[in-house]
Amino acid sequence: MLRLDMNLVWNIVNLIVLYLLLKHFLLKPVLAVMDKRQAMIEQNISNARASEGQAEALRKQYEEKLAASSEEGQKLVEDARAQAGKQYERILKEAQENSVRLMEDARKNAQADQERAMREAKAQIAGLVLAATARVVNQEVSAKTNQAIYDSFLAEAGDSYDAGSH
Repeated sequence: MLRLDMNLVWNIVNLIVLYLLLKHFLLKPVLAVMDKRQAMIEQNISNARASEGQAEALRKQYEEKLAASSEEGQKLVEDARAQAGKQYERILKEAQENSVRLMEDARKNAQADQERAMREAKAQIAGLVLAATARVVNQEVSAKTNQAIYDSFLAEAGDSYDAGSH
């Protein structure tokens, strides 16, 4: 049979007491620390997921703003092109109107110069005719005299025309 010795009983009692003491002073604090670390890890994971969600939302917001600013920039460029086209058309129209006006002024000036030259030429011709008439009246009428007056008249008329055209 089995003999129970007191040493064996005390060893069993010591083991039970040691187990209870270790359980109370060692296992509970270690398990508490491990539970706290588990909770902290889970909290960090949930915080990381929340941060990831916020980062994703910010990225989407940034992309939307970037697309909106790109569209706005494109619209500004198109508006600037349209405005430049209108200004180009306005400047071109003004230039054409100015050129037409300048051509009309030049034509009027040329016509006025031509009319003035004609008046001067008529006045000179009238003066030559009067001079020729005065010579004819003061001189005897003969064929040689008529020819000389006629030649003199043509020479003076030619000199006056040459002086007026140059």
